[in-house]
Amino acid sequence: MRTVPSRPEGDERQAALWACVAVVHLAAVGAFLWTRLAHADSDGAFDRGVRTYQSLSGVISDYRFFAPAVASDSRTGFFVEQRDGSSLFEPLTSDEVEVARRYRCIVASGLRANRKTQDVLAQSWAAVMLGIHPEASQVTVVTQSYQLPSMEAWAAGKRPEWAIHYTGTFGRLDAPKSEVSP
Repeated sequence: MRTVPSRPEGDERQAALWACVAVVHLAAVGAFLWTRLAHADSDGAFDRGVRTYQSLSGVISDYRFFAPAVASDSRTGFFVEQRDGSSLFEPLTSDEVEVARRYRCIVASGLRANRKTQDVLAQSWAAVMLGIHPEASQVTVVTQSYQLPSMEAWAAGKRPEWAIHYTGTFGRLDAPKSEVSP
């Protein structure tokens, strides 16, 4: 006669517990993605708990710090020089997480492109900025990448730093200044 192997007591309960934990975690991820819950910034106990859970679980983190080969951060900004000599800085960013991520993807693809493609991309950004600021005489586009050191270099004391990857200065067609810097 053949006997049916039995499982140790408690396996079903343990599996059910882990399944419930997974479902709650996925529900929390969904809530962070599709609601404003991820942006909770009050000092209330619930919001502090949400921020603690986000930090400990990595729900809203990306993995650049742990695996810099996956993606290093990048940023782009515009120095807009007005005709009266004053200037202002406009970063290419957004308060919406998804839009800001899209911008970083565009900048990252520009960083990987050849110099001619980078110039065309920067010219289009400068044209937009000159359109937004009609009193501007020129725009300097600056793109930086965040350089993370290797673990060995980190242990030796090297720290991450923003390195300038691209700069270009573009003026209006009626203005004589329009150059791309190396």
